[in-house]
Amino acid sequence: MKSMLESWFSGILTSSELVSADRYSLFVGVVKKRFVWILLGVLICQAVFARILFYAGTVYLAFTSSIAVCALTMHAGGYGILRFFGLVFPQGIFYALVGYLLWLMVVEPADGKEKIRLWTMAFFMVLGIISEIFVNPEFSALIFRTF
Repeated sequence: MKSMLESWFSGILTSSELVSADRYSLFVGVVKKRFVWILLGVLICQAVFARILFYAGTVYLAFTSSIAVCALTMHAGGYGILRFFGLVFPQGIFYALVGYLLWLMVVEPADGKEKIRLWTMAFFMVLGIISEIFVNPEFSALIFRTF
């Protein structure tokens, strides 16, 4: 169980998986890695301390993003910020929309729109995963070559 959790919370795919993977297996690999985070997000909405858990998750995301920006800036100077945006560009938009819908589920009382929001969150997650696999590698390579 411990090794399974460690593999879920590790990076998306190892370099050997990237070399030997086609697009379908990449999609399945990313879905497996994101499944735990999707499940945790939905469970946060159901918790008694949903706002506190959501705030803690937001703080965690902010700290990890700032560390990535700092590391890229130390390596590439001012272009490090552009490199960070290159790393998160198309999928970051969809994941931010999922986070917004999750926030709506946390702060608003149950009003019957939960099913629609959950399906919309699933749709945006699939769009984010697809853009992470098909669009982001080429876009990131372009950004890293340019800057």
